[in-house]
Amino acid sequence: MPKDAPPPPMRVLYHHRTRATDAQRIHILEIIRAFRALGHEVAEAAVVSVESAPGDPERDASEAGWKRLARRIPFAYDLAQLAYNLPAVFLILRTARFRRPDLIYERYALFNFAGLIAARLLRAPLVLEVNSPFALEQARDRDIRLLRLARWAERFILSRAEAVIAVSTPLKEILTGAGVDPARITVMPNGVNPDHFTAAPESADLRSRLGLTGRIVIGFVGWFRDWHGLDLLLETFHHSGLADRGAMLLLVGGGPTLPRLKEYVASHNLEDGVVFTGPLPHETVPAHVQLFDIAVQPAANEYCCPMKVLEYMAMGRAIVAPRQANLTELLAEGLEAEFFEPGSRKELAAALIRFMEDPGHRERAGAASRAVIQSRRLLWTENASRVLDLVSPAPPQETPRPPAQS
Repeated sequence: MPKDAPPPPMRVLYHHRTRATDAQRIHILEIIRAFRALGHEVAEAAVVSVESAPGDPERDASEAGWKRLARRIPFAYDLAQLAYNLPAVFLILRTARFRRPDLIYERYALFNFAGLIAARLLRAPLVLEVNSPFALEQARDRDIRLLRLARWAERFILSRAEAVIAVSTPLKEILTGAGVDPARITVMPNGVNPDHFTAAPESADLRSRLGLTGRIVIGFVGWFRDWHGLDLLLETFHHSGLADRGAMLLLVGGGPTLPRLKEYVASHNLEDGVVFTGPLPHETVPAHVQLFDIAVQPAANEYCCPMKVLEYMAMGRAIVAPRQANLTELLAEGLEAEFFEPGSRKELAAALIRFMEDPGHRERAGAASRAVIQSRRLLWTENASRVLDLVSPAPPQETPRPPAQS
């Protein structure tokens, strides 16, 4: 092969155990598209394919019925996850029956041995993408009962993959503390697709239709669930009198907590200051984010890498977020974002007011956060390239010619 020739295309088999909904669906789709954009083949092995299942905002905002039922029956959720392995191994092998993959890329899930078993049978390297420490998370949420087995299974599976990708440094630290060799783990934040999320002129018509003309728009986009902190954002908006300062709150999306949030708005007479869009198709989200003067991440767990924050950055929005390690490793305080103590209504209000009262600060912070996307290459195609580098053999090094003898 010529010295500067590109590496040959690889065959990637992507396995996941998801319903292909909400942010998971976008994440999976983008990394598949990124592999293909680099010239590689991708086959998806999944019960619900992200490529064949059309996006459904209402479905995305809901939780699977079987999960709600399983959580009510002791050990049912644990056993359901374990039972998935038998059909999953068959599914992966069936997907690989015509062309053996050069790489199995799997979105890690608790008790999921399928990718590891199939990788051994197919003699292909396995890369695990870890978005959450599920043994810890599901124990914390009281979803599972087999805690010792869950911790052992997580350590066993992650310790036998060729490479493990953690989406944040705190997540790597949690996995390391659980017994996974840190040398096996690569920190790789989520990415963004600049073709979908980029700074652009806003739609004056959309702003007018939503009743936002002449107001400073504080916005959130995502799924309305308890851990996203939207109650805190609404309470802050109400008690700090931000509407009296010219602000409106634009909440884009839907989810289980939407009825409760609407009830709070109605009971506190905030209808003139708060706009709910309801669930929207993903392709319409950028136009709404473009209306944000200030984009907010009201809360986040301590190990995630919120995709919405990266999308805010790519679109040059001024960002307010909790001051915690997984977010401060993405953005510099005061320069690229304003931070607040997690859960503090007073500090959240102060951060919002700093941006509201200084349009120049908003503009500078937005431009600085957008520049971080390119300077740190927080792009899906960059992530796909780094994944392949983890399993591709290094090119042979030329042996230096010995000096001539005099």
